[in-house]
Amino acid sequence: MPDLFDNKYQFVKELGAGAFGRVFLAKEKFSESFVAIKQLKDEDESWQDDLVHEMQMVSKFNHPHIVNFKHHFLQDRLLYLVMEYCPGGSLSRLMEKRTIVKTFVWKWMEILTETLQFIHEKGIIHHDIKPANILFDENRKIKISDFGVANTGGGTQAYMAPEALSWKAYNKSDVRIDIYALGVTLLEVLTGKNPFLFKSEEEIIALHEKKEFGIEGFPNWQQDIILKALAKTPELRFQTMQEFNEAIRAKAVPVIFDKEIIKGGFLAEKAAYFLKRRKWKRSYTLLDYAEKSLKPNVNVFFQLGKYHLLSNQIQTAKSYFEKALKWNPRLDVQKELGWINLELKNYPIAISMLSDHVQRNPSDFEAYNLILQCYYETGRYEAAMQLAETLLSNESSNPCFVNNYYISCVMQNIGRLVTPDQVLKKVDQSNPFLQYNHELLIEQDLSHNYNLHPTLKSKLLFMDYRFLKFTSAPFYCSSDDRDCFGISGSTAAIIKFGRENFEVNDVKVPGGNSISRRHCLIINQKDDVWLCDLGSTGTFLNGEKVVHKHPLTGKNLLRIGQTEYELTSDRSKLF
Repeated sequence: MPDLFDNKYQFVKELGAGAFGRVFLAKEKFSESFVAIKQLKDEDESWQDDLVHEMQMVSKFNHPHIVNFKHHFLQDRLLYLVMEYCPGGSLSRLMEKRTIVKTFVWKWMEILTETLQFIHEKGIIHHDIKPANILFDENRKIKISDFGVANTGGGTQAYMAPEALSWKAYNKSDVRIDIYALGVTLLEVLTGKNPFLFKSEEEIIALHEKKEFGIEGFPNWQQDIILKALAKTPELRFQTMQEFNEAIRAKAVPVIFDKEIIKGGFLAEKAAYFLKRRKWKRSYTLLDYAEKSLKPNVNVFFQLGKYHLLSNQIQTAKSYFEKALKWNPRLDVQKELGWINLELKNYPIAISMLSDHVQRNPSDFEAYNLILQCYYETGRYEAAMQLAETLLSNESSNPCFVNNYYISCVMQNIGRLVTPDQVLKKVDQSNPFLQYNHELLIEQDLSHNYNLHPTLKSKLLFMDYRFLKFTSAPFYCSSDDRDCFGISGSTAAIIKFGRENFEVNDVKVPGGNSISRRHCLIINQKDDVWLCDLGSTGTFLNGEKVVHKHPLTGKNLLRIGQTEYELTSDRSKLF
């Protein structure tokens, strides 16, 4: 390499090489001072320009703990960076020599956190903090190197935060990336090894789950700091280098009892209580206030997810569960995500998630009923029957399993009349879903083609677990068209809408053949009322077409054909 430096620098020796390129020690001929010259492999001019710009910006700060960038030059299309030479070597070299006094480590960490806080405040993220990029000058002053080089690359996997292992799914300007990398560096210096070295992404995540980092013998305050810096979830780490620095100085990670977070947790529990009792408005009011007025809280996100899932607002529910998982990846939401995928018709994913959930929660009958629904919806009636039989052997009188076993048998035996007595040892005559489905099958004036799978299935009712303990309440349906028949205070469990002159309907809708014989129905459970479309010619609620089902709260406007009905559980809100 001597020819390279004939003009201004005299080549001394090669200091090292890596994925980025090579580093040489050289002497400046004019001043006879030593410099480090970094030769970079990448010949892309745009990349080179960005890197030089970054290096120049950092050098303007003239920070005592950042390796000084002097200038750059190009030769044979390769970029050379002329840097301050640090004869004390790197932190990784000191580790190899086993000459580190551990009391020095914490002082170094104080300096590094202060330096990185300064840089972060300038809008710069390092992206590749590791022992090899931490150097010492001739006076043993600690310095951070490779700002520009690291910031244009992908980092080193063993030091990369879990969210950064995929460069598509995280915010590259998040300071918590550097916090994590410095935490790994601290761990490596204190223990003498990096547990993430040569590990795959999956193995790194598994190590985080176990938290087996070899620090069990350290003082508690040191363990607390390391675990906080290495938290798999960014929101659970130190949020700034200043927080990291303060914990080191205090020799403690402060436990913050935030009154807003405590209040949010209390409101989430109260909202869950109201959700369980179907007090939808009261539950949502509490959760909405907690989300908008208090600090982020994983329990609030989880309960908002449940509220929207129970309200059939599937995409909104999904976003809240994902937000809750971001805050706490160990949160058990397999059942809820399985339920969401069921509603989105991603049945294989739903079955996988729900099956995983029941392996860990074998007495969750609601989850089993969701799996049964997946089988039913995908036409796997025999599998649905087998699962229902297994469940009925433990819960012989469970109305959901009784009804859903029955309709699975009906669909498995399409074209042949199946009565409840033929397939069930014990028939619960008070089960409104079973009554409705059997009535559908024995009707004289058919509302469906019994021999055709689609038309029959669209009229049958699968029973959700939410209707297990069914109690009906007065329900009102009114129309301003005096010729249209409505209902006043009906306490029927299932209220049927359909074509006039079709006797089984409770509300007979004019319009001839434009109205389906069994058009839609209302499941009239107290505080949990649902409108279900029955594969009709079109059911519209508050101007929107109903696809399968929709919850009813407050006052609603139902349109079937040209007729409009006002629906409510509160008589005072009628026309």
